[in-house]
Amino acid sequence: MKISNRRGFFKYMALLGLVTFSATPLFAKAPKDKVQYQEEPNKGEKCSTCQHFVSKTNECRLVKGTISAEAWCNLYAIDPKLK
Repeated sequence: MKISNRRGFFKYMALLGLVTFSATPLFAKAPKDKVQYQEEPNKGEKCSTCQHFVSKTNECRLVKGTISAEAWCNLYAIDPKLK
């Protein structure tokens, strides 16, 4: 693509930015070792009561891999529906 003027350059850069942004995930999941994942509850806190836990698939919205409902990590946040 030949860019002959300033306006053309900025249009090209805007298009390039949109293509790059649309092809990039908005966030990546953290590895278990980075969030102190453990297979046991911590002081009564466990994944099954966390707002990030997806019980149907045993997954977490923030942590990679299969997650145990009885596990815990430092990203734990109680599900507001349980308060």
